[in-house]
Amino acid sequence: MDNTQIIPSKIHLTNIKKVKENTFLFDGKLDIKPTYDIKVAHNMMHNLEKELVKIRLFLDINAVASNKPINQGGNYEIDFFFKIEDLKDHYQINNEKPLFSGLFVTTLLAISFSTLRGMMFELWKDTYLKSVILPVVNAADLLKSKR
Repeated sequence: MDNTQIIPSKIHLTNIKKVKENTFLFDGKLDIKPTYDIKVAHNMMHNLEKELVKIRLFLDINAVASNKPINQGGNYEIDFFFKIEDLKDHYQINNEKPLFSGLFVTTLLAISFSTLRGMMFELWKDTYLKSVILPVVNAADLLKSKR
């Protein structure tokens, strides 16, 4: 199953929905530039009959200055909705549940996370968080980040 070819033209990102957007900004003056602890997790839902997949990304970002957490960062939950024309080729039924190919899920996570990077850059560009650009990550590592 993992050798099924992924055909990009059959993957359609049809909608993006912000479920939670909670940005908080430090209101004092900072003497040093904070560092940021960034955590990303995901969950995945599906409707096999309609060939739909939803990836929810959870993003938690917290600033640290002088080894102390400061009130700057945010918590976000964003849903990415996909219509997959050849969805049936990317899973097999195991104990009456679909088991998706790791490569397929990794591909959807990569699309979702790269889209999230741009969204956060745009959201933060006029705030103290403008210096924070979400890192490029190995999408396979996101597979392990279930919530």
